[in-house]
Amino acid sequence: MRIAPLPGPQGLYNVSTMPRFLLDSWRVGWQGAYFTDIAGADEGIVDHGHARYCIQRGMHQESRRQLGHRDWRGFAPGFSIWRAGDEQRFEWRDGGRSQFLFIAPEIVESVLGDSRILAPSGQQAPLRSHLLELLFDALAADLAQGSPSGPLVGESLIAALLAHLAGLREPRSDPAKRSCAQAIALIEARFAQPVTLHDLAEASGLGVRQLCRAFREATGLSPHQYLLQRRVEHAKLLIARGHPLAEVALQSGFADQSQLTRHFVGHVGTTPGRYRDNVAH
Repeated sequence: MRIAPLPGPQGLYNVSTMPRFLLDSWRVGWQGAYFTDIAGADEGIVDHGHARYCIQRGMHQESRRQLGHRDWRGFAPGFSIWRAGDEQRFEWRDGGRSQFLFIAPEIVESVLGDSRILAPSGQQAPLRSHLLELLFDALAADLAQGSPSGPLVGESLIAALLAHLAGLREPRSDPAKRSCAQAIALIEARFAQPVTLHDLAEASGLGVRQLCRAFREATGLSPHQYLLQRRVEHAKLLIARGHPLAEVALQSGFADQSQLTRHFVGHVGTTPGRYRDNVAH
């Protein structure tokens, strides 16, 4: 029972701009499961319902907004678990690298030995899991080596992954984290403009100290770190599109090119000019 309905991974994606496929399990012979590693387009639209389980690993910071809505939300790297019947209908920007594991519901039932349904998780705030990262890395490594043992290694890793996920439960929503989402939405809407802690606290309805604590719990970053990261990610996008660096600095919310360079080196590890040269090649 192969998963992808077309010759290759394209049959699994219903997006406005197809990704670039870096790695996939098409020729390995897994039954009822499919893995792919992609480089997503800078921006686009997802509008589809899932026909199978989809475990998504976002490996970059991106922004999304629900179709028909105005506000953008930031999504940190991490895992999201979607079940058959779940819908994804949103626009994204600042796309990047992601990995997907699609699994047929009957495979889940076969591995777990009963009719348990995996709990959805990470759809609003991606789940951070070192174990899931290790399992996904192992799947990718086996595929990159040509799966010398055939489907055995991959299917064994998938069984271990499902056993782990079967013990997960969707965490209860924290009111402070829900309020924190309003602060994130404000950053997404105004990251190229001056944004103060007072602005974020007012948008969230929290005090400044409470906001900072909730923000770090939700994103792993302080509001200031998140804002800088968001500006640098936008700068990377503009540089890749060929904009002059002085213009990139202003459009990304930096005072000047010097400030852009300082923060760019701190986040990316290279200067904007060298990054531009690497992207060009």
